Amino acid sequence: MAVQDIVRILDEQAELYGRLLETANEKTPVLVKGDVDRLNAIVQQERKLIARAEQLEQQRILATHRHFVSLGYISRMNTLREVIQSVNQPELKERLIGQQRKLSQLLEELRRVNDLNQQLIRQALSFVEYSISLAMDDPAEDVVYQHPQKSTGGAGRNGIFDTRA
Repeated sequence: MAVQDIVRILDEQAELYGRLLETANEKTPVLVKGDVDRLNAIVQQERKLIARAEQLEQQRILATHRHFVSLGYISRMNTLREVIQSVNQPELKERLIGQQRKLSQLLEELRRVNDLNQQLIRQALSFVEYSISLAMDDPAEDVVYQHPQKSTGGAGRNGIFDTRA
């Protein structure tokens, strides 16, 4: 029953992508706050989920391949669409179509949230780069501050008061 294996794997993938979406949604306010410690914890959790997603995808591809071999058909793509087309049982076909829709919706929402988070990261990096550029500017070029020993206008005066008086 290779199709049953595919159904089970798709259920696990949907659950996993839901958890990835929750993690991505957790990340958004953390990025806004700039809480680096919490962000690191979320990224570590995300890495584990992504590693599991890769495993599940490999299992799905293998189960799909087994399904097509059992039908005497060799698929180069091993897509869910091909699996749906190959199934003759209406209730199983409907379940697969429902899983495909659910996965598509989850992945689209995950992409949207990740795009938002990516924009927040870019903004934060732009701010950091701007702050660094301000800190690294040559103070001699600044019209407000000039190092006292580099001063050319005060005839060697080192302070506000003239101690010679």
